[in-house]
Amino acid sequence: MLNEKIKKHALFSSFLFWVCLSVHPTRAMQFSDSCAYEIRGSIVDAETKQPIPFATVMIKNTQHGAVADEQGKFLLDKLCGKGYTLVCSSVGYKPVTHHHDAHHKAPVIYMASAASELESVVVEGEAIVGDMQSIALDKIDRAELATKTTRLLASAIGDIQGVTFTSTGSNVQLPVIHGLYGNRILIINNGVKHGFQNWGTDHGPEIDIASANNISILKGAAGVRYGPEALGGAVVVEGNPLNLSEKMYGNIASGYQTNGRGYHTTANMGAGYEKFSYHVGGNYIRIGDRHAPDYSLTNTGMVERSANAGFRYHLAQWDFKVYYSYVDQDLGLLRSSVAESGALFARSVSTNEPLIIRDFSYDINEPRQDATHHLATLSVDWHSANLGDFALLLSRQNNLRQEFDVRRNAELPIIDLELNTTDTRVEWHHPSWGELEGTIGLQYFSQNNDNNPGTGTTPFIPNYNTQRFSAFIIESLQRGSNTYELGLRLDHEFNSVRGRETSQAIFRNDYSFTNVTASMGFVRDFSPHWKIRTNLGSAWRTPNMAELYSFGQHGFKSQFGLWRYYTNEDGELRTDRVLTEEDEVAEPEKGYKWINELTHQRDDHALTLTAYTHFIDNFIFDRPVAVIGTIRGPMPVFIYDQADALFVGADLTYSRTFTKTLKGTLGASYLWSQNVRKNEPLINQPPVNINAELSWKTPPILGLDFSKLTLQASYTFRQFQAPRTITPGQLINGEVEITPDSEIFDFTDAPEGYFLGHAQWEWRLGSLGGQVEVRNLLNTPYRDYLNQLRYFADEPGRNFLFTINYKF
Repeated sequence: MLNEKIKKHALFSSFLFWVCLSVHPTRAMQFSDSCAYEIRGSIVDAETKQPIPFATVMIKNTQHGAVADEQGKFLLDKLCGKGYTLVCSSVGYKPVTHHHDAHHKAPVIYMASAASELESVVVEGEAIVGDMQSIALDKIDRAELATKTTRLLASAIGDIQGVTFTSTGSNVQLPVIHGLYGNRILIINNGVKHGFQNWGTDHGPEIDIASANNISILKGAAGVRYGPEALGGAVVVEGNPLNLSEKMYGNIASGYQTNGRGYHTTANMGAGYEKFSYHVGGNYIRIGDRHAPDYSLTNTGMVERSANAGFRYHLAQWDFKVYYSYVDQDLGLLRSSVAESGALFARSVSTNEPLIIRDFSYDINEPRQDATHHLATLSVDWHSANLGDFALLLSRQNNLRQEFDVRRNAELPIIDLELNTTDTRVEWHHPSWGELEGTIGLQYFSQNNDNNPGTGTTPFIPNYNTQRFSAFIIESLQRGSNTYELGLRLDHEFNSVRGRETSQAIFRNDYSFTNVTASMGFVRDFSPHWKIRTNLGSAWRTPNMAELYSFGQHGFKSQFGLWRYYTNEDGELRTDRVLTEEDEVAEPEKGYKWINELTHQRDDHALTLTAYTHFIDNFIFDRPVAVIGTIRGPMPVFIYDQADALFVGADLTYSRTFTKTLKGTLGASYLWSQNVRKNEPLINQPPVNINAELSWKTPPILGLDFSKLTLQASYTFRQFQAPRTITPGQLINGEVEITPDSEIFDFTDAPEGYFLGHAQWEWRLGSLGGQVEVRNLLNTPYRDYLNQLRYFADEPGRNFLFTINYKF
């Protein structure tokens, strides 16, 4: 409830608004009986998400406008044209200008308070167009992303309940949603699937989060909308919205961090006019060797260069957008992850410190990864008053990846791949069919992945071509406070593979999969404060090339796909020939996920409880099986296997606004998983985590316009579901005999639980702003169970980050 003083002031402002209209009739818009267009929308607080009553919405350069009601809803009716520029204002909030067309969905205007670091924005509809509202969704906005400029995508979204990340060292990270990662989590980059080497846990997506406007995380099976790789969920990265009627804006920022002596610079600018808009931006990051609390992490530096640009041209019924992005990364991997003898490998896994510790350096030596990614998209939207909205999206991506290892010819890449991705999608957002609203779409997707010659090794994965033809439909029906949803998708995928046997003889294989994906959901508003979402979805995923054909050395281990190993009559593991579907059936994964979300929101507190169960038939995972000798020394061997897996979990988030300046949040995530086919645990699953955050908008200090202090604390428990432990020494000495059918194991025990604390201070003075942040405040030594290099070293220690930015 507003206090009476504010309410009276708002009512008086509304009275003056209508008086102004009455005394200036010559400046008001003139209407005829044929002026039947209208704009309905709502206005909410950008931070609390609560309605803003009695805000005013004006059509620019006219006296025609409206005042929002007590629920923040407004109506502009008797409009003669199909497109208008709206100006929204309210006492104590930053104004916002937005160009709206008649065929757009009802706008939600998020207004930021005058003292907030957030900016007022407008969203055309509450959800991403075409998504199912019954799927649990979280968002990170531009203001929050601005505080995470030097983070990778996966860690930037890792603070959301039910979301974390798996990694290979400090520079390679993949998002994890409810225990699933890799190409079970589809990453959408500016409307299209991000085309990168998304296999294993050794490659992260080449996305610069400094170029993102917001990031949405879908926690349900989103395969109907986005395709097979969304079996576990989707991460949707949206770039600059290219708003029209927006005066020139820009931002220049720079920063420094103590851990790794890293520095970064980012800049962007843009503007929107009546019919066109543009945006350009760039970012540079350089970090040297990180350090754990007790030692240096040698060869963990990185360099990233990125640039992006977008252009929009708008007509009454047409909208054209062009977008381009470029990312170039040089990533170092921990030097101690490579051992030259069996004794050294066993020692490196069992010791508390890395075997190789050198002085700090910005140099990036072997093992390392070089990756370059280009993305270009063209989107065309057309609106027909009778036929609905049509959307065409064309995209092309080029991904170049080289990986260098510690070996005799270290200057030659051990992996050298070029991946080209083409994506074409046509969608029809049809007019209402009775009470049905929905989207029908067709998609053609292709990838060509080729090994470049000159590595001197048998390619880790073969060359391949993938083509996929898809059709989908999503429909929703609203009855009172209930919303019913149904989605169906049909995919046909064809793969053509060319590779080499160990004898270097060429092998070929062609195979295809066809599958139907379905999803149905229900949303109910019990009251203005309570809402429940439930969604039951099926999804599928074909085994990727690494899961089928990976062969040999990759990073700190040797790895073999489902069709690159077999067991002979003596029970020995053999890798001397390539199998086909006639030798070993590799079934696609089929998942069935039921997710439920209950939300409760009032003026001073909010609660979100999510519970889910997910069964995956033919779940594919890699697991350790041996330690064998190689040319560069003994290495751990991992093989891919299949199981029937069950995941059951829950996420809880509770936030409370104690005063206008003090806010707290509590969160917890729990996941239980099991290989039900063998009644044994799965490996590399997220442990239980609890966390808390307290933010305080301090009184004005040092003449600043804005100041906020945030404290964070989290405790990650030891993974009590981890497999048994068999050390490398036991395997090397032959103390334990392991076959592909043996019970799963790991080389070390799961790390102990750990507590982490973080602190952040944000400030602003006019157009100048900045932040001071401390990560791992207590300099806690710990190892992350989801980090593949946990065998060799601790995580980085305390890190001070200083950032300053100038907005115009």
